[in-house]
Amino acid sequence: MPIDLRAISIDRDDRIASYCVTAVCRYSQFLSMTEGAEENLGIQRTIIKGNKAYATLRRDLRLGCVLPPLVIAVNLDLSDDIANLHENNDLDRLSSDFSKISSEAVYIIDGLQRTNAIRQTAAELDGVDRERFLSRWVRVEVWPNIPFGAIAYRMLLLNAGQRPMSVKHQVEVLSSKLQGDLADIPNLEIFRISDARRRIKPGQFALAKLAQAFQAWLQGQPNLDLRNTVMEELLAESAIEVLGQTINQAGNAHGDGFRRFVDWLVRLDVALQQDGLAFLGNETVLQGVAAAIGSLERSESLGPRVWPAINRLLANAEANQGDALALNVYEHVRRGIDPSKDNVGVATREMVFNAFKEFIRGAGETSMAECWTLAAGRN
Repeated sequence: MPIDLRAISIDRDDRIASYCVTAVCRYSQFLSMTEGAEENLGIQRTIIKGNKAYATLRRDLRLGCVLPPLVIAVNLDLSDDIANLHENNDLDRLSSDFSKISSEAVYIIDGLQRTNAIRQTAAELDGVDRERFLSRWVRVEVWPNIPFGAIAYRMLLLNAGQRPMSVKHQVEVLSSKLQGDLADIPNLEIFRISDARRRIKPGQFALAKLAQAFQAWLQGQPNLDLRNTVMEELLAESAIEVLGQTINQAGNAHGDGFRRFVDWLVRLDVALQQDGLAFLGNETVLQGVAAAIGSLERSESLGPRVWPAINRLLANAEANQGDALALNVYEHVRRGIDPSKDNVGVATREMVFNAFKEFIRGAGETSMAECWTLAAGRN
């Protein structure tokens, strides 16, 4: 059944070189369009149940309250370049394009709890009351085919003042869009925890682990204590600055940055084959590596060394089938972490973080065996 989502205005966000369409639809259409979207965002915070505020919201919905606009990103084929649609203010063609939206291509960026409240309220009603409720109009902010980095930047920036949710949560909300933007990297296969699968070959990564790696890359730190509100504020500001720098004039917010890192990661994973299956499949390792590369990429003095060094490591791995990373030395020093004195996960992330920073500082000329030893000595 076609989606009846009516475009009423289209605006260009010049900062992120993307387009926002303001549209309206009936509750019934919105629920159809977002069917399964809760599963699309499976690793974000659990749908709130039993909360007094949301019980009040459902009561107000029955009484006909007007909701703030719900924000979604959609992937779909447009009948024309969106710049042309904007220039001609061709709202009819946009509405026609929106009729082809499939729920699998919809990502709720802001309004998951409100969407769930609409769905629950509809389920609680029947007969004429349900029909009347489902016929109400809701405003929707639609971002067609927007790159992950652009929507992440916008979301973090707009939430920075009020910050109703943590940076970690905001990254998790956006993780489904991240999956779509990374999907065409050769040899990468992304799966969700809910898929009940495990990593059995190189190139396979859980979406949750990539989202964690993105946060570590974004904030340049392997271990984050977000219970500290001052630190959370500083990290949010840093994340906005980093994402703002990655958005170029063409609006390609993932041309370098994290997408480049994941492409390198997959190539390294394939080069290591079974030797690296446990190593790169470990979230503590991923966070340590991502944080090291992310932090040094943004260093004025060391930034130019990052990619020549890690590409050299990749070339060595491709030639030596795993010896380049000295994984036996890594295992030896990791087992030397004393759990009675240190949190093993925290210590491992720090060790991986310091080892890769040491390798990059040395411009790829220091062996990873030596880097592991040096990093272990710092813990």
